[in-house]
Amino acid sequence: MRAGHASSGREEIDALLPGGGFPRGALSELAGGPASGKTALALSALAAAMGEEGLGAYVDGRGQMYPPAAAALGLDLVRLLFVRPPGADGDPWSALWAAEALLGSGAFEAVVLDVPLLHRARAPGGAALETALQRLRAAAEKGGAVALWLSASDGPRVPAALRLELAAGRNGNEVRRTFARGARGAGPAAATLRAWIPSQALEVSHAA
Repeated sequence: MRAGHASSGREEIDALLPGGGFPRGALSELAGGPASGKTALALSALAAAMGEEGLGAYVDGRGQMYPPAAAALGLDLVRLLFVRPPGADGDPWSALWAAEALLGSGAFEAVVLDVPLLHRARAPGGAALETALQRLRAAAEKGGAVALWLSASDGPRVPAALRLELAAGRNGNEVRRTFARGARGAGPAAATLRAWIPSQALEVSHAA
């Protein structure tokens, strides 16, 4: 069993997070629209959690991840498992099953989950989806990995211990911590982050 927190790979983001990083054994949600930087942040955190010897996994339910881009951000592809479930686009069930298996195995330091979900009000079998998400949270707690869920800013909420909202801004990108279960709120802070979003800045601020 793993405990504690794992760095996001960016000091400015770690300063925003309770414990100085993403919690192990819990779901963390990264929400944002196109060009918000959520995928880059997830890959940065994945590389940091894997370190020099650990394994990582990426559930690519949208079929949009380009492995060379992950390698360019410092990920060792030899130790990274890419999972692209058949029929996952528009049908989250096989992707959720794969994610639960990966998280519960305890074999991975971190698992990134990019699974398209319908809003519960429109999703067929909404109660079943709710159950699947609760099982996913339980699997994360069992396996002890850093679990990073990528979602649209207006997408359905998942049972996450921590949520970061990322948004593309006029002068860069803003990251806001909107919820941390069991964590005390932090005071206002701002920083500028460059490097993992080429030619852009990332403004980091605490939510009230």
